[in-house]
Amino acid sequence: MCGIYGIINDKNNQAAQTVLEGLKKLEYRGYDSWGIAVIPENSIEINVDKHIGKIGEAKTNLPSGLIALGHTRWATHGGVTDSNAHPHLDCNKKIAVIHNGIVENYQEIKEELIKKCHQFVSETDTEVIAHQIEEKSKSKKINEAIFETFKLLRGSNAIAVLDFDSKTIIACRNGSPLVVGLGSSQFFLASDVPAFLKETNKVYFLNDGEAVVLSNSGVKLFDLKAEKEKALVSQVLDWKLEDAEKSGYPHFLLKEIYEQLKTIPKTTSINENEIRKLANKINSGYKVVLTGCGTASYCALATKYFFAQQGIDVQAIPSYEFMPFSKFIDKKTLVFAISQSGETADTLIAVKEAKKRGAEVVAVINARGSTLERLADTVLSVGAGPEIAVVSTKAFTSQLSTLYLLTTAVANQYGEGKIKINKLGEVLRDWLNSVLINRLIDTAKNLMDEEHMYLIGKHLNYPATLEFALKIKETSYIHAEPFAAGELKHGVITLIQKGTPCFVLASNDEIKDEVLSSAAEIKARGGLIIGVAPFESSEFDVLIKTPDLDDLTIFANIIVGQLLGYYLGVGRGADPDKPRNLAKSVTVK
Repeated sequence: MCGIYGIINDKNNQAAQTVLEGLKKLEYRGYDSWGIAVIPENSIEINVDKHIGKIGEAKTNLPSGLIALGHTRWATHGGVTDSNAHPHLDCNKKIAVIHNGIVENYQEIKEELIKKCHQFVSETDTEVIAHQIEEKSKSKKINEAIFETFKLLRGSNAIAVLDFDSKTIIACRNGSPLVVGLGSSQFFLASDVPAFLKETNKVYFLNDGEAVVLSNSGVKLFDLKAEKEKALVSQVLDWKLEDAEKSGYPHFLLKEIYEQLKTIPKTTSINENEIRKLANKINSGYKVVLTGCGTASYCALATKYFFAQQGIDVQAIPSYEFMPFSKFIDKKTLVFAISQSGETADTLIAVKEAKKRGAEVVAVINARGSTLERLADTVLSVGAGPEIAVVSTKAFTSQLSTLYLLTTAVANQYGEGKIKINKLGEVLRDWLNSVLINRLIDTAKNLMDEEHMYLIGKHLNYPATLEFALKIKETSYIHAEPFAAGELKHGVITLIQKGTPCFVLASNDEIKDEVLSSAAEIKARGGLIIGVAPFESSEFDVLIKTPDLDDLTIFANIIVGQLLGYYLGVGRGADPDKPRNLAKSVTVK
């Protein structure tokens, strides 16, 4: 989950400053601490600067140099301290290591190194890597020492090593993402493309079991098992710099919420061939299983409802609970794995198990070059562009839109589905205006001091309440608990007291009256009813009106949650782009 960024041949001879700016673009991957290592001109050792805290406003006084490597940390082993921050050095300060992942066998490696008189200054698993490389380099070339050390590590890991003597950056991947950027005279290594997108969009995404050596003459790719060089075939991304910039918005989260006006209808112009082929397989008798974590799991659940509307029974299983149900998967199963990053550890575990059982895997992803993309038999890339805020918004709605289109294709109504999604985009553009925003801001002000709120919905609006509540929790740290409306009378209603804020998500559908009946029950107990719906009702104390979009009303209802979460978070002093304790890509179990 941590962020890695390195550069060779910095064009301004200010490699540490360049890495600092790149790390700021990766802070969504971890913001407990940060650090940079640089090889200064005319120096006898690597210089390091590292600190706890967010990197957003940080500065460094590291000297000039052509080569630097940096890290922004989401803590796993060892507390959040300066000494535990990366990079970590060997005893001679000639090798600096940064790391994304967990070394499951670090303790036994450390014990052996202590016997050989290596001195440790941190509590981390990462520091053992630096000392193990140092030990092996006494008798081997640096490449060999790093490759052999990496192969000793158990777990899902990516490492990057700055070597003073060879003036190289050497990186290895097994599970955690790494991408190389190929500039005209500069070469980059990062966990994600936005770090260097300003300089180049020519990239190579490392596969598991691969390593790269970056030097002033270029980049070499190696097969780790054979420790032999192999051909590096780069690709050019269609991402633009502005996709990874705030473009005048105060936060990435707000920018990405508004980008949905384009990213949702964009899904109608991509993936058509793949969607039609998948629809044919489903109609020929393939079972469908949908899986994901967090927001992606709610997308899976909403898609289950869309499939049900077409008369098709599918399973939606959170990836972290996938294993007990994997026994029902076979060669006639399509497993749809939903993930923004394509690197979510639990989702990858589920996918690997599904493949063992012969299933075809369909990746529904936003980020490019991910592990999930390479594991999948079919890829539905939703094309929302870089999502920088930790809280997922546009990736979720693009994934849901893509899967909705699949359900219409299964019903031989793909053309009608495209028309509805394009119409959705038009309606959202008209609806998302100053009147709505002012209503949301006023509502947020009235809820600012609340510590508990509840949400109810039924049918499609049940998964909508789950996602709505998650946005509130992630951005504002308010306890927001969602329920299916039918659960109220089975115990939940005991939570309602006078003035308790309760959101009621509804659509103009056949169960509208049932939902309003549940709202009346809450109101009778003193609850403050905030309706999120395309109609007025006497049961609502406050109405946030959404457009009447039939089954697609779920999109507008969820966007209300995204925006309200944003304004609550800002009002309560939280950072909506980087919520506490969270990171964008959950690459550990």
